[in-house]
Amino acid sequence: MTNIGPSISIQGELSSSESLRVDGRVTGHILLRDSELTIGQSARVDADVRAVRVLILGTLNGNVTAAERIELGAAANVTGGLSANKVVIVDGAHFTGRVDMDRRTIAAKIAQYKADQVVGAR
Repeated sequence: MTNIGPSISIQGELSSSESLRVDGRVTGHILLRDSELTIGQSARVDADVRAVRVLILGTLNGNVTAAERIELGAAANVTGGLSANKVVIVDGAHFTGRVDMDRRTIAAKIAQYKADQVVGAR
């Protein structure tokens, strides 16, 4: 697992095939292929996120698409859309946005994102 510490700030697109924990600040896009993202309590993320599983314990502004599961912990503060087969919002979490648990919509969003990445790489 890779860790982005509390004193680190990243702007742009962050992609990886291994699990990632963010305790710092990320602005832009986060794409984790076949892995898990944890947004720690001290984190501030202003990004659209795609991963297999996403655990949010801190602050996130952006849309989250997960192939399997999204969980908002008790200290989470999230503004944006959540798309996953399973969405868990723990008591105490703050959430403003919409939840989409339709498997076809989620699969279409992931396929579109992958297609955009192939076109962008050319």
